[in-house]
Amino acid sequence: MATGSLTRSRSNKILAGVCGGIANFTGWDAGVIRAITAVIALFTFGTVVLIYVLLWIVLPLEGESTTGLDTIVGAFSKKTPPPEDLR
Repeated sequence: MATGSLTRSRSNKILAGVCGGIANFTGWDAGVIRAITAVIALFTFGTVVLIYVLLWIVLPLEGESTTGLDTIVGAFSKKTPPPEDLR
């Protein structure tokens, strides 16, 4: 059965847990999701790879509320004080 929300899987992953998370969400076998993803990647000339990377960035890891996008934005928004010689 499907779980409550779509997240990346911590335990059922090969690369980033996206296919494992989709499998957990839909209730399908992760191997089937991975096979479907591979076949679609062949016929879409890699477009599904872009979608995979976007999902990797946007979906939170299982058990966490922050996403990869939150981490990226947080890294750029941290204000560091200027070096001593520029004060």
